Amino acid sequence: MRKFVSLLSFFSLLGICLGAGGSIGGGSTSTGDLGSVTETENTRLFRDGISLMLTCDYNYTNIGSTWRKNGTELEENHHYHMFSNTSLYIPSLNRDDIGEFSCLIHGHTEEKYFYVVDLLLHKHLPKSTTVLENDKLKLTCQIEGTPIPSVQWLKDGEPLDNEENSTRLVFEENTHHVPNASLLIKPILKSDFGSYVCLITIHSLHLNTTTEVRVKDIYAALWPFLGIVAEVTILCAIIFIYEKRRIKPNLDRADMDEINEQKNATEQNKETEIRQRK
Repeated sequence: MRKFVSLLSFFSLLGICLGAGGSIGGGSTSTGDLGSVTETENTRLFRDGISLMLTCDYNYTNIGSTWRKNGTELEENHHYHMFSNTSLYIPSLNRDDIGEFSCLIHGHTEEKYFYVVDLLLHKHLPKSTTVLENDKLKLTCQIEGTPIPSVQWLKDGEPLDNEENSTRLVFEENTHHVPNASLLIKPILKSDFGSYVCLITIHSLHLNTTTEVRVKDIYAALWPFLGIVAEVTILCAIIFIYEKRRIKPNLDRADMDEINEQKNATEQNKETEIRQRK
């Protein structure tokens, strides 16, 4: 009996633990990680102190070219080196180099453009996000950059349209003033479960971070509590029945003793009366 009670108590504690841990969870995050973003020929990531080589056309080896930054023509100096193979070399980048570069090969009319951008993802979205039905959900893409990147939200691979869901979906800028970087869904419905992607674009660079959203039933938090109540009720009932069965034989034994005492007393009285008659 004691083993059974101990086992039932163990399952009660287990139910409490499961109930406490079943509300909201999230995955791990990483800081300052751009993940799988890949530089392109025309768009390069800014890295302080790193060298950079831009080439206007690899088919030319001995021809003049003109380079501009944000529309202003560059001159040869200790920071900018221009070569006859239409290349521009910067030995050590600094933040002033963030911007638009263009080159024009002498004798040509079409310019070629390059971009040096600064992009920083402070934190990925959690791998999974769990929220109760009819509650609100806010997902924030902690991104910043120069120039300001554009952000688009996808659900299961399809773009989320603010106009079609204007009553429940709200797109806001994040703390770094990037437009649409925060997504608020209020209230959230069971149909909102799925894979949400924050797609970040800056010129020809693309970066994304993803979270799986799970929507729990509104009464989900109540089930562990009801389970605990049921377990405690069963435990109390078992203890009551056990104690009742244990006490009953003692009462029956006491009743028999009382009957025997009464019987003995009656017999003694009869013997006394017989003696007095004699």
